[in-house]
Amino acid sequence: MAQTKKKSSSRLTERTVTFEITTFRPLPVGQQVFISGNVHALGNWQPDGFPLTRLDDNLWSGYTVIGIDTPVEFKITRGTWASEEAESPKKVRKENLTLPADGNVTFKHIVNGWLDRN
Repeated sequence: MAQTKKKSSSRLTERTVTFEITTFRPLPVGQQVFISGNVHALGNWQPDGFPLTRLDDNLWSGYTVIGIDTPVEFKITRGTWASEEAESPKKVRKENLTLPADGNVTFKHIVNGWLDRN
């Protein structure tokens, strides 16, 4: 008798999100870049929620696992709300950054300035 393979009805429930953040200017030793977002893996809006690792003078990276259908909104900080990414000097970004709702993704972004620096 021939065997037949049963198709798995499993569905992916998680995805990998990788962040690659470049800072326009290098940060001094001891400073770090963080992602703060609306999901537990990104700190539930804590300004130092998800720490990134310095890979080079201006390059920071990290990855996490998030639910596949979870909408993700986030901001980039240096650990406090007073040091979050700025659109222009002293001006907070109007809208949160977002990720698509499904699939593995690498988010690449350049930070041109910080709220507490020009």
